[in-house]
Amino acid sequence: MGSMETGISEIDRLRAALVASEAARQEAEQRATGAEAMVAHLKLLIARMRQDRFGASSERGRRLLDQLELELEDLETAIAEDDPANAPETMARASETGVERQRPARRPFPADLPRERVIIPAPAQCPCCGSSRLAKLGESVTETLEVIPRRFKVIQTVREKFSCRDCESITQPPAPFHPIARGRAGPWLLSTILTGKFADHLPLNRQSEALCPRGDRSRHLDAGRLGGRLYRHPGAIDRAGARPCTGGRTAAWRRHHGAGAGQKPHRDRTIVDLCAR
Repeated sequence: MGSMETGISEIDRLRAALVASEAARQEAEQRATGAEAMVAHLKLLIARMRQDRFGASSERGRRLLDQLELELEDLETAIAEDDPANAPETMARASETGVERQRPARRPFPADLPRERVIIPAPAQCPCCGSSRLAKLGESVTETLEVIPRRFKVIQTVREKFSCRDCESITQPPAPFHPIARGRAGPWLLSTILTGKFADHLPLNRQSEALCPRGDRSRHLDAGRLGGRLYRHPGAIDRAGARPCTGGRTAAWRRHHGAGAGQKPHRDRTIVDLCAR
């Protein structure tokens, strides 16, 4: 009788555990379904806002878009946590049975990206028996995407002076070409600023903070000063390989750099003084 009562109590305990696990599973499925619905809704909102960004921009809309992207990331993480296949019990059971859960195949990185091959040194002997007779069977390659931070360099162009022993005249090669007369910014730096301004729609003050994030901002790397020089010397835009700043873009340049009142730029980028009203 004692063993029978013990078996009945064990069955009741297992039934209660089964009911509890079933309830937990249903609750997890409901949470996952709700999270997926919210993810779809946020994706729709983000798509609409990105479509509207080409219209009248506002700082509030940009902050709201960033907040929605953060919420979307949190919800996607929550869905991954609610996945029963990612539960510790499931992973432990898979390791005990030796059956690994099949994960979706990842698309490889583009072939045009440069590769840096790092080879881990092979063991000199077998870790199991200590034998040194090892034969290579193959290799496993793990690709990790990395980014090289923006770096600056100063190019020193040396122009040597020579004096003629016969006529005592001094000769020196001409100075290197700069897109901006008497400027100290190279063409690559100017093209980066112009691309960020007109292609990526980044204000010059934000570019200046990104170029020198540590606060030791040099006046020669200040995007605002460079933009002002480009505005005062519009021919440098053409020499730098950018599109001319005409029409609405000219007005945007004037608003950003605070061009003085009483002046009006024409489409050929000439400035004509206006009479005071």
